[in-house]
Amino acid sequence: MAQPIAEALAAFRAFNYQHIYMRPASVAQGESVSRLLRALVEFYADRPNRLPFDELGHTALEGVSAGSDSALREAVTYVAGMTDRFAFAQARFHLGWDLASTPAGVDLGR
Repeated sequence: MAQPIAEALAAFRAFNYQHIYMRPASVAQGESVSRLLRALVEFYADRPNRLPFDELGHTALEGVSAGSDSALREAVTYVAGMTDRFAFAQARFHLGWDLASTPAGVDLGR
């Protein structure tokens, strides 16, 4: 990469981190979303029977104990695959999550 372009890119990245990614509102939003996702993982890890069924009508964890490493791994995989909107809706439905604490940019029918 040409030196002037590399310098411009570095300045752009520094600006973004200072004024977008690390501003207090962005950090607070990230922490709020992290809490929500952790709560969903804990919910599903403690209730592996609530994970979705496959095409044969079985959960991926039949016979797996709640809170086990296998249940936790499947819960993380399931939550990681959720869209933002779906994750927030699941948190509202299963956990009674206050949607006022979720990012305003996600249309949740507030």
